[in-house]
Amino acid sequence: MRHSVLSVFLTAMLAAPLAAQPVEFDPADFGKIVVAKRQSAGTGFVLEQAFGDYQNEPVISYGEKSIARRLGRPVGRLDVLYKNGKTGYCTAFIVDTQHLVTNNHCIPGIDGTGVQAAQFVAGYVDAAKPDTAEKFQVGLDPLETSAALDYSVLRVFGDPSARYGTVELADADPDPSEFLWIIGHPQGQAQHISREGCAAGDPPVSTEGKVVHTCDTLGGNSGSPVFRISDRQVVALHHAGDNRTGFNFAIPMTRILKESAILKAAAPARPPEVPKGQGACEVLWTAAEQHGCLGYQTFLAQCGKHPLAPLAQGLADRTCKLAEETDPDPVDTDKADVLKARIDEALRTAELQRAEISREVSAAERAVLSLEGTVNRARARAGDAESSFDPGSAEVSALWDRITQRLRTPLTEAQERARVMPTLLSSIDRELDVLRGATTEAEIESVLKRTATLAESSRERLAFVSSRKSEAETLFKDGELRAVAMLKDAVQDQRSAALRRTIDQALIKANDARRAMTVDHEEAKELLAVYEALVNRAKTQAATARRSGGPGDAEAADAWESLGRGLAGDTLRVKSRVEGMERFGRAIGSGLETIRKAGTETEVRQALARIESTAGLADDWLSVVEAHLADAREQFAVTEVRVAALRLEAEEAAARPPIVVRCLEVSMPVFAVEGITGVSREDFDADAAELACSAARKVSDDPAVHYGYARAMITKKRYGEALPILQNPRMSGFMPARYSLGVAYNSGLGVRKDFDRALAIYSETAAAGLPQGKFSLGVYYSLGRAVRADHVQAARYLVESIADGYAHPITQLHKLPNATTREIQRELVRRGYLGAGQVDGAFGPTTRGALERLQKASGRG
Repeated sequence: MRHSVLSVFLTAMLAAPLAAQPVEFDPADFGKIVVAKRQSAGTGFVLEQAFGDYQNEPVISYGEKSIARRLGRPVGRLDVLYKNGKTGYCTAFIVDTQHLVTNNHCIPGIDGTGVQAAQFVAGYVDAAKPDTAEKFQVGLDPLETSAALDYSVLRVFGDPSARYGTVELADADPDPSEFLWIIGHPQGQAQHISREGCAAGDPPVSTEGKVVHTCDTLGGNSGSPVFRISDRQVVALHHAGDNRTGFNFAIPMTRILKESAILKAAAPARPPEVPKGQGACEVLWTAAEQHGCLGYQTFLAQCGKHPLAPLAQGLADRTCKLAEETDPDPVDTDKADVLKARIDEALRTAELQRAEISREVSAAERAVLSLEGTVNRARARAGDAESSFDPGSAEVSALWDRITQRLRTPLTEAQERARVMPTLLSSIDRELDVLRGATTEAEIESVLKRTATLAESSRERLAFVSSRKSEAETLFKDGELRAVAMLKDAVQDQRSAALRRTIDQALIKANDARRAMTVDHEEAKELLAVYEALVNRAKTQAATARRSGGPGDAEAADAWESLGRGLAGDTLRVKSRVEGMERFGRAIGSGLETIRKAGTETEVRQALARIESTAGLADDWLSVVEAHLADAREQFAVTEVRVAALRLEAEEAAARPPIVVRCLEVSMPVFAVEGITGVSREDFDADAAELACSAARKVSDDPAVHYGYARAMITKKRYGEALPILQNPRMSGFMPARYSLGVAYNSGLGVRKDFDRALAIYSETAAAGLPQGKFSLGVYYSLGRAVRADHVQAARYLVESIADGYAHPITQLHKLPNATTREIQRELVRRGYLGAGQVDGAFGPTTRGALERLQKASGRG
């Protein structure tokens, strides 16, 4: 088995532990039941991992009444919205009516991230039926937590245990190589179980005090319970893994129970040890010595396997023989019958007493559970009051804290009395064994006295436990009455003054927000005017070039008209933002009036939140307008450079010898040289290009001519002739040649594949504005080839290549990862070609259509 090699790696593994990295998700996923699958990458110490083939199975594949389904009912998904805007998914499990357990790195989180909201999703076993799951609110501050043991005990509201039950905690470590199960929510998906190849290591606990196991897990399994199969109890809390050694780790429940008072109360008590003393066989041996032949025979009948049995056999043979010689009369059968009847009567009495004790043990356990519930309710009252903003909440929280402390004494006393009561059952069972082997009336009477004492002790202990339960209930009811009175007094004294202060403070903040929004609106209007002026300048430049009719002016006019159409399309989007900011001003004015007339602090807070949110949205819209203007200015500058190049190329083309023109006509279908018109982008005659360009190279040193000849050689797979031309320093400024050299390194055309060199060349051509270079660089960032994967960068380069008129990416983008598609959709949202609700990571007709509209708007497709 895989875990048998653990001892080989354990020393090396523990020598250099690595820091854990949290698994984070899009904040938009918080509150959803069904979330998109994600993968996390990293090295070293990670939150979880799978070994070999992934063996984590959906629990839904098991029957409704199966052990896997029943064990998984108290296990649910913990959804956490962190203050950094990320959403995390972990696993948690129910331990009693108010408490969950998960990892410390889930809540409160690592590096002090902080939590905005959290919820417990129970019953999510079928991804096709998310509506069957239930959500429960979770307290954001752990009641108990430890970064060293990586556990947190959280308060859950609504008592999910009433429907889903609780797990059973084991105060014991797993055995070496013992089979285990882990149930949780990997990647935030429906509940899964890891059982194939799932076992403890050998040894099961490392020198650092962690359970080592080989159960397959993924992101989202953090906080999962580790069940041992033998008794279905939780022996550890799943915690982390190390991909250098191939093992996962969990915190032993024994360590957590030593530190956690809450979980210690939730865990079942260890079975009581049987008190030392004489057993039935020892009592029979003593009686045998007193009664001779009959005593030894009775001992042999009841204790034939006892170490004293051989000695008893010899003594029985001798004493019985001596008895026959001295008293040959038969045994008095009447006396034996009387003794048997007396034993039977005594057994009935003792068994009735045992049944009574058993009922009293159960009653005491129920009383202790009720008392524990009373303490937990008091603790919950204190927590609720502490998190409340109502007047008097601090005083009420302190009251419940005092009551909780006072309740601990009767709870501890009741637990101690109730914990001993099961030993009374063990004691009376031993007395029943003694009674069954009794040989004298004196033995029977002695046993009955002892069983009566045990029954009386049980009654006294139950009475004590019941009195402590009543005492706690009385104290709790008194606390509720006092808390209500305190809250009424506080509300009466503080409501008016507190509300006035809240309104004054809110008005200050609201007026600040209105002033900031007004400044943003004025700035946005100025930016809109600048934007519209750029549009008009583009149209004017197009008209001027169209009238001029000089070399390259027709192409220049086309470029300016294309720019004008693209910018005009964005004008409406910019104008809608500016007009929307004017509506924000009216909304803020209405919110100010609501604050002035508010009758409660809640109304004030809600109105202020709406005002600040509106001002924040205005600031965001100003950023959008600024981005549009910056993009427009950049496009304008690029068009100016392009127009100058077009005119220069046209002038140069007019002076080219005919053989050079012929070379460029037949060799440039993909990388058309500006000024050469009527050249198909699909047809390429390598023979014609070789013939024309070999002659043109004799009369022209134009890099385009040399590149035309190299391209013909590449097409004919004569890479040895093409590569020296592409690598020649004279080609360093000719981007089509540089791009073809990058393709050679990427595909291994006449050279060894070298992704690093290809990446450098693609970066160079992309920076020079070559659409093909932008496309290939985007693919490298998407796939993480020779560079760390960056889907935002990938999307930016891919969309820019399409905006530059390069159509090839549209037919290829469906092959890239969903994460890249999602960022492409966000880039299209920023450019106004998709709505925010259409970002789903799937490359479908909607996304394809938006890209085609973008290419068409560029005027270069």
